Amino acid sequence: MVAKYQQILHTLSSRIDAMSPGDALPSEEELSKEFRVSPMTTRRALTILLDAKRIVGIRGKGTFVARRPMARTMTLMSFSEAMRSHGRAPHSRVLGMSMSPADAESAEALQIDVGTHVYSIHRLRFGDDVPIGVDVTVLPASRFPGLLGHDLTGSLYAVLREQYDTAIERATSRISAVIPDSATAELLEVEAGTPCLAVQATAKDENGTIAESTHSLYRGDLYELTVEHRRDSA
Repeated sequence: MVAKYQQILHTLSSRIDAMSPGDALPSEEELSKEFRVSPMTTRRALTILLDAKRIVGIRGKGTFVARRPMARTMTLMSFSEAMRSHGRAPHSRVLGMSMSPADAESAEALQIDVGTHVYSIHRLRFGDDVPIGVDVTVLPASRFPGLLGHDLTGSLYAVLREQYDTAIERATSRISAVIPDSATAELLEVEAGTPCLAVQATAKDENGTIAESTHSLYRGDLYELTVEHRRDSA
C-alpha cells in the first residue's frame, strides 16, 4: 500500500508540472484539509518537494513553485553579467557603505597593512525583483577616491573600469555551504535553515594587484555554481 504522504507528493508534483514559476500553492493547513491528513503528513510531502527544489517557501508569504535555478559557471563574470546571461535584469540595493581602518581580516584579504583605510559596501543583489544574494565588498580607499559617491546599484566592476581605469582580470573564489543568520534569511526572503552558497572571492587587476575582496551569500534554491575541471598535461 502506498503511504499517504507519497500519494500527496505524487498529486502535488503533477500539479506543479502544470503551474508556472512563482505560482502559489495552498497552505499546509489547506492541503491537510483537502487530503484529510495530519499537518505532519502534509509537511513530509512538502519537505521532499522543497529538498528537490520544486517549490520554495518564503517567510510570511507562503509556498511557491520554484524558479529554475540559475547555473553560473565559475568564470570571470560579474553578478550583473551572470544575471543578464539568464535573461534577468540585475540591480542592487545598497544596505550600507562606509570608510574605516582595515581590520586584520580585511587587511589580509587585500594584502594591505592593518589600519589602512578601506571602503566597505554591503548590497542586496536582485535578478529582476527577486533577491538572489547579499554581498559585502571591501576595497582599498586610497586607490578609488570618491568611490562611495558613485551609483553602486549596478555593476561595481563597471564603475571600477569606467571611473578608475581598473579592469578585473583574475579572481580566486572559495565556496562553502552555510545556513544564513535570521537577518540574512529575511533579506533573501527564505525560510530559516535554508542552505545558501557562501563565496569568498578576491579579484585582481591586469597587473596582478588585488583590487577588491567580496564575501557573497547566494540563495541555494535559486543559484547554482558550476566548476569546470581540466586535467593538467603534466
